[in-house]
Amino acid sequence: MSPVLDLRTPPPPRRGPGGPALTLAPAPLALVVALLLAFAAQRLAPPAIAQWIFVQGALVIFIDGQAYWSRLYTLVTSLFLHDGWLHFGFNAFWLATMGSLVHRFLGPWRFLLLFFLGGILGGLALVLLNWGESVVAIGASGAVFALLGAAGHVFVARPGAIPGERLKRLAAFVAVMMALNLAFAYYGTLPGADEADVAWEAHAGGFLAGLALFPLLARRRRPEAPPPAPSPRPREPRGGPSAPGPRAGRAGRSAAARRGAGAGRAAPRA
Repeated sequence: MSPVLDLRTPPPPRRGPGGPALTLAPAPLALVVALLLAFAAQRLAPPAIAQWIFVQGALVIFIDGQAYWSRLYTLVTSLFLHDGWLHFGFNAFWLATMGSLVHRFLGPWRFLLLFFLGGILGGLALVLLNWGESVVAIGASGAVFALLGAAGHVFVARPGAIPGERLKRLAAFVAVMMALNLAFAYYGTLPGADEADVAWEAHAGGFLAGLALFPLLARRRRPEAPPPAPSPRPREPRGGPSAPGPRAGRAGRSAAARRGAGAGRAAPRA
Protein backbone atom coordinates (compact mmCIF):
# COMPACT_ATOMS: atom_id res chain seq x y z
CA MET A 1 0.00 0.00 0.00
CA SER A 2 1.25 3.48 -0.83
CA PRO A 3 2.01 5.91 2.02
CA VAL A 4 -0.55 8.60 2.80
CA LEU A 5 -0.06 12.18 3.90
CA ASP A 6 0.02 12.56 7.68
CA LEU A 7 -1.35 15.97 8.66
CA ARG A 8 -2.26 15.07 12.19
CA THR A 9 -0.72 17.49 14.67
CA PRO A 10 2.38 15.87 16.21
CA PRO A 11 2.54 15.90 20.00
CA PRO A 12 4.23 19.06 21.32
CA PRO A 13 7.73 18.70 22.77
CA ARG A 14 7.86 17.65 26.40
CA ARG A 15 8.39 20.46 28.85
CA GLY A 16 8.63 20.75 32.56
CA PRO A 17 6.24 22.67 34.80
CA GLY A 18 6.42 26.36 33.99
CA GLY A 19 8.50 25.73 30.83
CA PRO A 20 7.93 27.45 27.49
CA ALA A 21 4.80 26.53 25.55
CA LEU A 22 6.78 26.52 22.28
CA THR A 23 10.24 25.07 21.86
CA LEU A 24 12.42 26.70 19.22
CA ALA A 25 13.38 23.96 16.76
CA PRO A 26 17.05 23.63 15.70
CA ALA A 27 16.55 24.45 12.00
CA PRO A 28 14.58 27.69 12.60
CA LEU A 29 17.06 28.63 15.32
CA ALA A 30 19.99 28.18 12.92
CA LEU A 31 18.28 30.40 10.35
CA VAL A 32 17.52 33.11 12.91
CA VAL A 33 21.18 33.11 14.01
CA ALA A 34 22.30 33.37 10.36
CA LEU A 35 19.91 36.30 9.78
CA LEU A 36 21.18 38.00 12.92
CA LEU A 37 24.84 37.61 11.94
CA ALA A 38 24.19 38.98 8.46
CA PHE A 39 22.19 41.90 9.84
CA ALA A 40 24.91 42.64 12.39
CA ALA A 41 27.49 42.69 9.58
CA GLN A 42 25.34 45.18 7.68
CA ARG A 43 24.99 47.47 10.69
CA LEU A 44 28.38 47.17 12.37
CA ALA A 45 30.75 46.92 9.40
CA PRO A 46 32.49 50.04 8.07
CA PRO A 47 30.43 51.88 5.45
CA ALA A 48 32.52 50.66 2.53
CA ILE A 49 32.18 47.00 3.57
CA ALA A 50 28.48 47.40 4.37
CA GLN A 51 27.94 48.88 0.91
CA TRP A 52 29.84 45.99 -0.68
CA ILE A 53 27.66 43.46 1.22
CA PHE A 54 24.53 45.19 -0.03
CA VAL A 55 25.67 45.45 -3.65
CA GLN A 56 26.86 41.85 -3.82
CA GLY A 57 24.00 40.29 -1.86
CA ALA A 58 20.83 42.20 -2.78
CA LEU A 59 18.48 40.70 -5.33
CA VAL A 60 18.79 42.59 -8.60
CA ILE A 61 18.83 40.90 -12.01
CA PHE A 62 18.10 43.75 -14.44
CA ILE A 63 20.38 46.78 -14.48
CA ASP A 64 19.48 49.51 -16.97
CA GLY A 65 17.26 47.07 -18.82
CA GLN A 66 19.96 44.43 -19.27
CA ALA A 67 19.72 41.07 -17.52
CA TYR A 68 22.73 39.87 -15.55
CA TRP A 69 22.03 36.16 -15.14
CA SER A 70 25.25 35.71 -13.20
CA ARG A 71 23.41 37.41 -10.31
CA LEU A 72 20.86 34.62 -9.92
CA TYR A 73 22.72 33.65 -6.74
CA THR A 74 21.22 36.75 -5.15
CA LEU A 75 17.89 34.88 -4.99
CA VAL A 76 19.48 33.17 -1.95
CA THR A 77 21.88 35.77 -0.54
CA SER A 78 19.19 38.46 -0.45
CA LEU A 79 17.22 36.36 2.06
CA PHE A 80 19.81 37.13 4.75
CA LEU A 81 19.92 40.93 4.29
CA HIS A 82 17.39 43.29 5.89
CA ASP A 83 16.56 46.96 5.81
CA GLY A 84 16.10 48.14 9.38
CA TRP A 85 15.45 46.59 12.77
CA LEU A 86 11.70 46.21 12.28
CA HIS A 87 12.19 44.39 8.98
CA PHE A 88 14.67 42.00 10.60
CA GLY A 89 12.63 41.59 13.80
CA PHE A 90 9.41 40.81 11.95
CA ASN A 91 11.01 38.05 9.88
CA ALA A 92 13.03 36.63 12.78
CA PHE A 93 9.99 36.50 15.05
CA TRP A 94 7.76 34.65 12.58
CA LEU A 95 10.58 32.36 11.53
CA ALA A 96 11.17 31.37 15.17
CA THR A 97 7.52 30.91 16.17
CA MET A 98 5.53 29.81 13.14
CA GLY A 99 8.62 28.18 11.67
CA SER A 100 8.94 25.93 14.72
CA LEU A 101 5.32 24.85 14.34
CA VAL A 102 5.73 24.01 10.66
CA HIS A 103 9.03 22.27 11.51
CA ARG A 104 7.08 19.72 13.57
CA PHE A 105 5.41 18.45 10.39
CA LEU A 106 8.46 18.51 8.11
CA GLY A 107 11.59 17.83 10.11
CA PRO A 108 14.82 19.84 9.72
CA TRP A 109 15.85 19.08 6.13
CA ARG A 110 12.44 19.43 4.53
CA PHE A 111 11.85 22.57 6.56
CA LEU A 112 15.06 24.10 5.19
CA LEU A 113 14.06 23.02 1.69
CA LEU A 114 10.69 24.73 2.09
CA PHE A 115 12.33 27.90 3.43
CA PHE A 116 14.81 28.26 0.58
CA LEU A 117 12.45 27.16 -2.19
CA GLY A 118 9.80 29.57 -0.92
CA GLY A 119 12.32 32.41 -0.80
CA ILE A 120 13.69 31.64 -4.27
CA LEU A 121 10.25 31.33 -5.87
CA GLY A 122 9.15 34.53 -4.16
CA GLY A 123 12.17 36.32 -5.59
CA LEU A 124 11.45 34.93 -9.05
CA ALA A 125 7.88 36.21 -8.79
CA LEU A 126 9.25 39.66 -8.01
CA VAL A 127 11.57 39.56 -11.03
CA LEU A 128 8.88 38.23 -13.41
CA LEU A 129 6.28 40.80 -12.39
CA ASN A 130 8.83 43.59 -12.83
CA TRP A 131 10.52 42.20 -15.93
CA GLY A 132 13.21 44.44 -17.33
CA GLU A 133 13.08 46.90 -14.43
CA SER A 134 15.95 47.59 -12.06
CA VAL A 135 14.20 46.35 -8.92
CA VAL A 136 16.34 45.78 -5.83
CA ALA A 137 15.03 43.59 -2.99
CA ILE A 138 16.36 42.21 0.29
CA GLY A 139 14.82 40.26 3.16
CA ALA A 140 13.51 36.81 4.07
CA SER A 141 9.86 37.85 3.84
CA GLY A 142 9.18 35.66 0.80
CA ALA A 143 10.47 32.59 2.67
CA VAL A 144 8.51 33.56 5.80
CA PHE A 145 5.34 33.88 3.74
CA ALA A 146 6.06 30.40 2.36
CA LEU A 147 5.93 29.13 5.95
CA LEU A 148 2.64 30.97 6.38
CA GLY A 149 1.21 29.29 3.29
CA ALA A 150 2.35 25.90 4.58
CA ALA A 151 0.78 26.57 7.98
CA GLY A 152 -2.57 27.11 6.29
CA HIS A 153 -2.82 23.37 5.62
CA VAL A 154 -2.83 22.46 9.30
CA PHE A 155 -3.85 25.56 11.28
CA VAL A 156 -6.53 27.03 9.00
CA ALA A 157 -7.89 24.06 7.06
CA ARG A 158 -8.00 21.50 9.83
CA PRO A 159 -6.87 18.02 8.69
CA GLY A 160 -9.86 16.33 10.34
CA ALA A 161 -12.43 18.35 8.36
CA ILE A 162 -14.15 16.97 5.29
CA PRO A 163 -12.34 17.73 1.98
CA GLY A 164 -14.93 20.26 0.83
CA GLU A 165 -14.73 22.21 4.08
CA ARG A 166 -10.92 22.20 3.98
CA LEU A 167 -10.96 23.51 0.41
CA LYS A 168 -13.31 26.36 1.38
CA ARG A 169 -11.09 27.36 4.29
CA LEU A 170 -7.97 27.28 2.15
CA ALA A 171 -9.67 29.38 -0.54
CA ALA A 172 -10.73 31.96 2.06
CA PHE A 173 -7.23 31.95 3.54
CA VAL A 174 -5.67 32.59 0.11
CA ALA A 175 -8.16 35.39 -0.62
CA VAL A 176 -7.38 37.15 2.66
CA MET A 177 -3.63 36.89 2.17
CA MET A 178 -3.80 38.16 -1.40
CA ALA A 179 -5.94 41.10 -0.25
CA LEU A 180 -3.36 41.94 2.42
CA ASN A 181 -0.59 41.84 -0.15
CA LEU A 182 -2.49 44.22 -2.42
CA ALA A 183 -2.99 46.50 0.58
CA PHE A 184 0.78 46.41 1.13
CA ALA A 185 1.26 47.36 -2.51
CA TYR A 186 -0.99 50.42 -2.16
CA TYR A 187 0.44 51.34 1.24
CA GLY A 188 3.84 51.44 -0.41
CA THR A 189 6.37 51.47 2.44
CA LEU A 190 7.31 49.27 5.36
CA PRO A 191 7.06 51.07 8.73
CA GLY A 192 10.42 51.18 10.49
CA ALA A 193 12.43 50.43 7.36
CA ASP A 194 14.79 52.87 5.75
CA GLU A 195 12.35 54.22 3.15
CA ALA A 196 11.93 50.83 1.49
CA ASP A 197 8.92 49.75 -0.52
CA VAL A 198 7.20 46.46 0.30
CA ALA A 199 8.01 43.68 -2.16
CA TRP A 200 4.44 42.37 -2.18
CA GLU A 201 5.21 40.27 -5.27
CA ALA A 202 7.77 38.25 -3.31
CA HIS A 203 5.31 37.87 -0.43
CA ALA A 204 2.58 36.56 -2.74
CA GLY A 205 4.96 34.28 -4.64
CA GLY A 206 6.42 32.82 -1.46
CA PHE A 207 2.99 32.31 0.07
CA LEU A 208 1.66 30.43 -2.97
CA ALA A 209 4.88 28.40 -3.13
CA GLY A 210 4.50 27.29 0.49
CA LEU A 211 0.85 26.47 -0.08
CA ALA A 212 1.76 24.22 -3.02
CA LEU A 213 4.96 22.68 -1.61
CA PHE A 214 3.79 21.68 1.85
CA PRO A 215 1.65 18.68 0.74
CA LEU A 216 4.64 17.42 -1.25
CA LEU A 217 7.12 17.81 1.60
CA ALA A 218 5.01 16.82 4.60
CA ARG A 219 5.91 13.58 6.29
CA ARG A 220 4.19 10.49 4.98
CA ARG A 221 3.16 7.47 6.98
CA ARG A 222 2.26 3.93 6.08
CA PRO A 223 -1.42 3.02 6.48
CA GLU A 224 -2.02 1.16 9.69
CA ALA A 225 -2.37 -2.59 9.08
CA PRO A 226 -5.71 -4.09 10.14
CA PRO A 227 -5.56 -6.10 13.37
CA PRO A 228 -5.00 -9.84 12.83
CA ALA A 229 -8.08 -12.05 12.93
CA PRO A 230 -8.44 -13.99 16.21
CA SER A 231 -7.27 -17.60 15.91
CA PRO A 232 -9.85 -20.32 16.72
CA ARG A 233 -9.65 -21.60 20.29
CA PRO A 234 -8.57 -25.26 20.46
CA ARG A 235 -11.25 -27.58 21.77
CA GLU A 236 -10.41 -29.88 24.68
CA PRO A 237 -11.10 -33.64 24.49
CA ARG A 238 -14.29 -34.91 26.12
CA GLY A 239 -12.48 -36.71 28.87
CA GLY A 240 -10.72 -33.58 30.05
CA PRO A 241 -7.18 -32.34 29.51
CA SER A 242 -5.58 -35.36 31.25
CA ALA A 243 -7.42 -38.03 29.29
CA PRO A 244 -5.27 -39.50 26.47
CA GLY A 245 -6.56 -39.26 22.94
CA PRO A 246 -7.32 -42.32 20.83
CA ARG A 247 -3.88 -42.36 19.21
CA ALA A 248 -2.12 -42.12 22.55
CA GLY A 249 -4.28 -44.96 23.93
CA ARG A 250 -3.36 -47.28 21.06
CA ALA A 251 0.30 -46.46 21.50
CA GLY A 252 0.05 -47.26 25.20
CA ARG A 253 -1.61 -50.65 24.56
CA SER A 254 0.98 -51.60 21.96
CA ALA A 255 3.81 -50.85 24.34
CA ALA A 256 2.14 -52.95 27.09
CA ALA A 257 1.61 -55.84 24.69
CA ARG A 258 5.26 -55.77 23.67
CA ARG A 259 6.34 -55.82 27.31
CA GLY A 260 4.03 -58.77 28.01
CA ALA A 261 5.34 -60.74 25.06
CA GLY A 262 8.92 -60.15 26.08
CA ALA A 263 8.28 -61.34 29.65
CA GLY A 264 7.07 -64.83 28.48
CA ARG A 265 10.21 -65.64 26.48
CA ALA A 266 13.25 -67.52 28.04
CA ALA A 267 16.53 -65.79 28.08
CA PRO A 268 19.19 -67.41 25.83
CA ARG A 269 21.77 -69.57 27.58
CA ALA A 270 25.45 -69.03 27.28
